[in-house]
Amino acid sequence: ARGLERLLIEIQSKSSIPKLMGIEGSGAKIYFAGFSKMMRGEFDFKGRKKRPASDPVNALLSFGYTLLFNEISSFLDGIGFDPYIGFFHRVDYGRPSLAADLIEEFRAPAIDRLTLMLVNNRIFTSKDFSPHPKSGSIYLKREEMRRYLEEYEIYISYEFDHPEKGEKSNLRKCFREQIYKLAQTIMEEKDYLPFHLERK
Repeated sequence: ARGLERLLIEIQSKSSIPKLMGIEGSGAKIYFAGFSKMMRGEFDFKGRKKRPASDPVNALLSFGYTLLFNEISSFLDGIGFDPYIGFFHRVDYGRPSLAADLIEEFRAPAIDRLTLMLVNNRIFTSKDFSPHPKSGSIYLKREEMRRYLEEYEIYISYEFDHPEKGEKSNLRKCFREQIYKLAQTIMEEKDYLPFHLERK
């Protein structure tokens, strides 16, 4: 926690995107080191590895982030944004950079928490994964993907008290609401407030 607090202070003196990206990378290492300590069960998670996924936990994270990314991209497109023009992530051919920006505030409350629940409750075990025959990457077996999608749908549809509004909401509604908030931020030229869940 102290490492992350130090980085939050350091952010204030950084004005360029490359420097901010460097701080983001340092923060991710600290975060996932703590994330691994919250896990119970059979999986050995030594840190985030995107491509290729080197273990079942990374495979679950990557699959979940892909679903989340696609949802955010779809909402952006439906509301009228160009998802390929972002603020923080650089514009790159074929990559919806704005979706890459907005997914960041939902990784932890959506996919990371879901992954912990699936692992700690042993909803998925080592038998549900297999290595790719060529790359050796670890993947969730095709027949288990449907079960993951069911768990994902239940999780993001689960109702909770919205931290700002004080009314019932769910994560999918929050995805949409944050995009509307971004539109309002741009039109009214005011600061953007990211989504967060209150710690219980």
